[in-house]
Amino acid sequence: MTPEPNSATLSNAPSQTALHGIYFKLSALVLFCTMDAMVKGLGATYGSFQLMVFRSAVALVPVAVLIWHAGGIRMVRSSRPGLQALRVGVGFGSMFGFFYAFPRMPLVDAYAISFSAPLFMVALSVPILREAVGWRRWTAVGVGFAGVLIMLDPWAIEFHTVSLVILGATFCYSLSTVLVRLLSRHDLDVVTLFWFALVGSLISLACAIPEWKWPPLLDWVWLLTLGPLGGVAQILITRAWRLAPAAVLAPFDYTSIVLAVAFGYLWFEEEPSSTVWYGLPLVMGSGLYILHRERVRARDGRKTLIS
Repeated sequence: MTPEPNSATLSNAPSQTALHGIYFKLSALVLFCTMDAMVKGLGATYGSFQLMVFRSAVALVPVAVLIWHAGGIRMVRSSRPGLQALRVGVGFGSMFGFFYAFPRMPLVDAYAISFSAPLFMVALSVPILREAVGWRRWTAVGVGFAGVLIMLDPWAIEFHTVSLVILGATFCYSLSTVLVRLLSRHDLDVVTLFWFALVGSLISLACAIPEWKWPPLLDWVWLLTLGPLGGVAQILITRAWRLAPAAVLAPFDYTSIVLAVAFGYLWFEEEPSSTVWYGLPLVMGSGLYILHRERVRARDGRKTLIS
């Protein structure tokens, strides 16, 4: 007879699971940040599409391992192929935008602008996921967008349009994330990972051929490292979303600004723009407030279920 778990065990299990999710998330952020810094360094020599070939094609290796463990190639059949195609297209646009912009602007500036992702996600969750958003969260979104405008500094004489590329890539990333959440209701994670890596590889290769540069031996090492870094990071972060609520994981996104500052200063001798430090607190503050409201709604929902 299986012993009945006591209350301490029941209360400890969710917290341990969430803790593992946090570990997975932090590990993924380190890998993603390292990959982005490598993209920035390699982007001075190689085109964005060529870098994306190595990022997507080599990432198929860890994804193939997941497919094998899940039951073989038959597991990648999607029940929502149209939705998967949309997610691949949006995700591809996001990756191209980031790969294009990283070599052309300070890494910390790009990361600061990308922190607008939670604001886009809130706005997109209404029409796509049919989630209700109250006035408090809409106010937080407005404050966050004000912070983004300050960081973009459109009134400056030296306004960089590449900042708009990062903003567009962030929007595509946010839409892609919302679509992944929608697809999780119908397909396994491995389905989404497989089709994005496969189609992304083929499109990138077709676009990279006209500008392809044959790498020397040392660059092959760097280029072949992009795929495992991105692939393993994607697996880790997907696993983290299953282990812990988004409201628990999302604040840790902001720790990547520390890595971006470190990589930018030590590797590229970059210093962030002054406007980043003015707008970043508004963006981070609005994102954290949105997370606070998510916790409040989740707590109220649990109380309703108990009563």
